[in-house]
Amino acid sequence: MNDLCLRLADGTLIVVAASLNTITTYVLLEQEAWFEKEAGFLPLLMRPGMNVIDIGANVGVYSLALARRVGPAGKVFAYEPGGDARRLLAKGGTANGLGNLHILASALSDAPRQAHLAAGVSSELHSLNENGAGEAVSVTSLDAEDAIRDWGSPDLVKIDAEGEERRIIEGGRSFFSRHSPLVMFEVKSGAVADKAIPEAFRALGYGIFRLLPGAPMLVPVAREDSIETFELNLFAAKPDRAATLAREGRLAEEVLSWTPNEDARAHALDLLSCQGFGPALGQLPAPAMGSPYRDALAGYALWREQSATPSLRYAALKFSHRVLRELCQTAPQAPRLSTFARVSWELGERNASFAVLQTILALGREKTELTEPFWPVSARFDAIAPGPQVGQWFVVSVVEQLERAKAHSSAFSGDNVNLDWLRQQPFVSTEIERRHALKQMRAGVTIAVPERLCHPAEDHHNADLWRSGAIPNILARIF
Repeated sequence: MNDLCLRLADGTLIVVAASLNTITTYVLLEQEAWFEKEAGFLPLLMRPGMNVIDIGANVGVYSLALARRVGPAGKVFAYEPGGDARRLLAKGGTANGLGNLHILASALSDAPRQAHLAAGVSSELHSLNENGAGEAVSVTSLDAEDAIRDWGSPDLVKIDAEGEERRIIEGGRSFFSRHSPLVMFEVKSGAVADKAIPEAFRALGYGIFRLLPGAPMLVPVAREDSIETFELNLFAAKPDRAATLAREGRLAEEVLSWTPNEDARAHALDLLSCQGFGPALGQLPAPAMGSPYRDALAGYALWREQSATPSLRYAALKFSHRVLRELCQTAPQAPRLSTFARVSWELGERNASFAVLQTILALGREKTELTEPFWPVSARFDAIAPGPQVGQWFVVSVVEQLERAKAHSSAFSGDNVNLDWLRQQPFVSTEIERRHALKQMRAGVTIAVPERLCHPAEDHHNADLWRSGAIPNILARIF
């Protein structure tokens, strides 16, 4: 079977198996990025000369982009015990010209030994097995590697080891005590979060954080906080690393309280008017000064203010969410529901956002009138000027976001959104066309490549690959 070389939205080239049953292949063809929000965040933190350790690198959805960012003066140590994944990772390194990517064949755990790598349904789900089943692999530990590797003081450690995380921490107690990296760790390899993992980091002096979907910002996670269903990864950082990230505007060190003052209320709508959709909604009557909805809009406006401190921005977002939740329970009108879905999403309340989207679609006609200013449910629609088609713009935004919110990928979801209808609507993204095609192809249906996928666009970077016929179950298109 031939491999596929894809270009991701950030320009990284990645080589994957030519199989739509492989999770990475399907997702990267669908979204042109990895579905984890952290994949877009970590490269933003990297500067030339930084050092990274990627435990469970797989085919390189993190390693390749990080190696590009740290440059020749930096290093990425990518641990991947699986032979097939490691071969593809090496090809990805070559495609990007990465001489600073060091690929290591070991698995990591609590101590050096020999073990086996049991195959999951896809390489992303392979896990260590002590009973002799699977591919024979060498196992090492962070402490053992720290003694022999020339990696200086690592700036970032990523741990994605399908249930091996606690043992990796135990095998790296000296490493985590001596160094002060930002650590991203998988907290949920099954359906339930393993709260023993963040506790192990807390015992070593690390604070625990999560990434907000709406901005490249980490926020604190307390022991008593529940972990949202869709949250797969958390972060650990010692106070010195957290302070550095806070100065860079990437981390909220504390959870503050916030309420709007008169100045915030006065400017609550200024940001709305600057958006691409702003002129189309410009004639809608503004909510009264001092009204709860005006206050909620003021909180969201401060959340979007880049010059404010991360802690203040986070407090304003939480305030906006709280007020909108109360408002939408008593007066579920479409505009404020749309704003509530947007705020819930950006706060990381994905289940709540999904439920609000369903509520919007279930409203009667009298409650879907756009009678007051609002934010669209998805940031993608901020820059789109709907002109006279405001109603269609609104409906498409809701249905498209519903499709994205229901699962990490259409590979994991059913058919509760009519993709064939959605892909034909104005304002819809090219990703919806890809989703419609991929679901058919994965089911074994051979299709002709859709016209829209034959041409490169700002949100479609692999038109040549779609035309070529190299993707399984699609016919080549010759121009």
